[in-house]
Amino acid sequence: MKRSHSTVCGSVRFVPDRPRELVSGGYDSTLLHFDFLQGKLLSQDDLCAMPLLTGFSMSPPFIVSLSISPTGVIAAGTADGRVYIGTSGEKSHETGSGRQKRRRKWEGLRTDGRITVEVAQGPITGLTFTSAREFLTCTLLGSVTSHEISGSAVNGTLSVKQTWSRNVEDIFKVNAMIVDGNLVIIGGFQKDGGGIIEIWDMGVTTMSDSMETK
Repeated sequence: MKRSHSTVCGSVRFVPDRPRELVSGGYDSTLLHFDFLQGKLLSQDDLCAMPLLTGFSMSPPFIVSLSISPTGVIAAGTADGRVYIGTSGEKSHETGSGRQKRRRKWEGLRTDGRITVEVAQGPITGLTFTSAREFLTCTLLGSVTSHEISGSAVNGTLSVKQTWSRNVEDIFKVNAMIVDGNLVIIGGFQKDGGGIIEIWDMGVTTMSDSMETK
């Protein structure tokens, strides 16, 4: 690559429907968008240069988690509890149809289409989209929260709201989270250092019936 992070790269994701493009987030608080076949940097954004929409922080926004929705919205979680949302790469709908139109370029890191908001106290070690504009975050200490993105950055209405929040039961510290259909799988370790996962079935109505620990 012709450009790299100046320190640890904390997360990497492919851009949906663009198999040669990926986005990486680093402890240098920077998001880098590459065409890895050409070894070319296509775009970038620096979270240190962005104002917080809500809350305040006295720590650098090291990027520790990252996800891109099937429609091209990007979200990145930081070590100080922020979430970066970029919507400029979101697919548009074709006129007169329900189909989504693929953009010529993915521009999810454009500065006129993003916000950062404080959503947690402490590192967001897990982040994953569950639909086009809904995503889950999980903190290092196991607080899982669902968020919904609404509005547009173009007219100043882009916002993120919390829809529900739950805590893990048996994990001491969390370092990963994925979603597969109705299942939420959270990985981490216990106080004795042993690895552990919790599996939540979000299709189950009661929380006590939804959890399985392995």
